[in-house]
Amino acid sequence: MHLFWIILTGSLFLGVSVLHLVACYRRCPRIRTVTKLLLMPLLCTAYCVLAPNPRLLVIAALTFGWIGDVFLLFKNKRLFMLLGICAFALGHVFYIGAMLSDHPALHILMLIPIALCAAWLTFVYKKLIPYAPKSLRKPGFVYALLLSLTALSALYLLLVSEKAAYLIAFVGGLFFMLSDTLLCGQQYRKELKHGNFYVMLTYIIAQSLLVTGFVLTGGI
Repeated sequence: MHLFWIILTGSLFLGVSVLHLVACYRRCPRIRTVTKLLLMPLLCTAYCVLAPNPRLLVIAALTFGWIGDVFLLFKNKRLFMLLGICAFALGHVFYIGAMLSDHPALHILMLIPIALCAAWLTFVYKKLIPYAPKSLRKPGFVYALLLSLTALSALYLLLVSEKAAYLIAFVGGLFFMLSDTLLCGQQYRKELKHGNFYVMLTYIIAQSLLVTGFVLTGGI
């Protein structure tokens, strides 16, 4: 019976993800909106079915990811873009908390993630932030910090534990960084053809890999 629910929830999430990406690529706004609103609830359900001990912090992260998705449906309105940034920022706070709550954060290897975080923030500050409206620049920079810390928390755990599941979570965090970089480019620099497709493809991969990392470690 448990296998049935695993197959069902996994198939639903995969099917909706594919349908959403097709809608993004073919520019079908109605289908894109409906499927986007289903993505995180389905992924959260799959996580609860798959994880031996589902963690509230992970569920909270996915919930705020969904809230951010809702706000970003109206990303052309500055207030909704700001609310979306705040929702995703809280989601990353919960991801970071879930990763580090059971592990010591003070270790010499933490210097590696800190250095990478500094490099990422320098890139954001010079290449992305100047193109955003002034009212979104400071919130956007804080969000970029939290976004990078999600990936780098997973990298830190990979370095101190050498467990492959943390590598999966780290790659998921990198895809999250890539997704939001593409989103910024699409929103403010108009650089991408089929921008919504690439933003959502990397976003779905990111959330899926992060959740997979949590499942494989029994929570992280």
